[in-house]
Amino acid sequence: MSRISYSVKNIQVSLVFYMLVLLLNFFSRRIFLETLGNDLVGLSETVMGYIGFLNLADLGITAAIANVLYAPLFRGDREQVTELVSLLGWLFRIIGVVIGAAGLIFAAFIPWIFAREIDGGMSLGLIYAAYFTFLTTTLLSYLVNYKQNLLVADQKGYAVAKVFNLCLIAKVLLQMALLKWVGAGYLTWLALEILFGIIFAVWLEAVIRRVYPWLRSSLTLGRGVVRKYREVFAGARRIFAHRIAGFVLLQSDKLVIAQLMSLSMVTFYTNYSIILSRVTTFITGTLQNSYAGVGNLVAEGNTQKIRLVFWQFNAMYFWFGGTIVFAFYRLINPFITLWLPPDRYELFSAPVVLMLVGTLFIGIVRQTVQYFLNAYGLYHDVWAAWTEAGLNIAISIWGCIHYGVAGVVAGTLVSTGLIVILWRPYFLYRRGFRQPSTEYWLTLLKYMAIIASSWLLCDWLLSLGWLPAMTSWGGWLTQAVAAPLLYALICGAAMYFTSEGMRCFVRLALDLVRKTLTRWRK
Repeated sequence: MSRISYSVKNIQVSLVFYMLVLLLNFFSRRIFLETLGNDLVGLSETVMGYIGFLNLADLGITAAIANVLYAPLFRGDREQVTELVSLLGWLFRIIGVVIGAAGLIFAAFIPWIFAREIDGGMSLGLIYAAYFTFLTTTLLSYLVNYKQNLLVADQKGYAVAKVFNLCLIAKVLLQMALLKWVGAGYLTWLALEILFGIIFAVWLEAVIRRVYPWLRSSLTLGRGVVRKYREVFAGARRIFAHRIAGFVLLQSDKLVIAQLMSLSMVTFYTNYSIILSRVTTFITGTLQNSYAGVGNLVAEGNTQKIRLVFWQFNAMYFWFGGTIVFAFYRLINPFITLWLPPDRYELFSAPVVLMLVGTLFIGIVRQTVQYFLNAYGLYHDVWAAWTEAGLNIAISIWGCIHYGVAGVVAGTLVSTGLIVILWRPYFLYRRGFRQPSTEYWLTLLKYMAIIASSWLLCDWLLSLGWLPAMTSWGGWLTQAVAAPLLYALICGAAMYFTSEGMRCFVRLALDLVRKTLTRWRK
């Protein structure tokens, strides 16, 4: 199969599972909040944040080995692929031991970290049960599931998506049923987390053996080729700093809120962030094969094709980003009002929602530059990652003390804006494309002007009152279809007539649609 064929298959699989999981998550969160309560739901989300911190121990080795895997996969060099997978397994065994040891040490501080909740009546045993449950599922990903990285690097991420999402759907359905109709408690909910973590590991191993029957990796072989692949460790040291910044952006907000405010406020914040994360996860997951595809493209070395693909991706993500954040800003508060029981949410003000929209937009449009930075192995800007992380923590803590949740969201927005929007594209052009970045900044200004003007025009058109109010599910669903569709058409048309990248993307999309329809007819 070609790169485009793999990408189409990955998009099809991801789209189906995204819609199923998204629908399931909205039902399940309401049931979990009703049966477990705000504090226990907030506890799970906070504990997962701390476990995420322990995940930094992989030092960026996954991404570093993925970069090295692109070339042998492109050549079909099975011997080198086996060596690299073996090396990954050996390194992850060590990392798993380190994470396990660090997790046990960290566990000693749990009574102090959750002192306020314990004083409020929450069981220390329940907190430890949650902590060790998520620690166990994390260790499985290092000790057992590491081979999934081969599927992703080989543009077969759809295989991982199928197994993971089927396990996720079965787990959540069973958790909902036991909580709602059997009266099971939080410990049963945690037990199912471990059970389906094991099921996923066994099922994934069976898939890998079917797809790669020739793969005979071993820890002994991995230990023996350490010196042969020293470049992996050089790349990992640089990637580590970028992983810290990524962790800070994804997890620190909840931890700051938990420590300076309350677990209930973590739940209220997560009511918003879970929707943001689902959107970004859908986009990155659907196009996850693009990482491997761009890596293979750069390995070919066709400069003209590289630049063409860059501008196609860039136009696509700015169009997607503008459409999604417009819809998010307009629909999110009415949705939460309809979705959750009145005592299970707190609506954020318009400025806070606008800042959340800003972080969502940055998270979407950053993908193109990140694809190509990964493909070129450009992780040398370690200072930028540390700056991004430091700014985020400092502004979030100061802002939370003085302005509550609004200050936390502002920290993420400022830190990502400075590094992701301003620095990373310049770095890619200077060290990757080795060309002046002027064309990028001119295109960025053009896209932002189109997005802003389209936003104002659509907002005015929708304010004329020709759509039903969002006071019922019928009115909300009508606007959920009409608002993004209207924006997508207006913004897309403006970009099509002013951007060659958008025109190339549209031609590519139409060609893929024609080929897909032709296959279905056959």
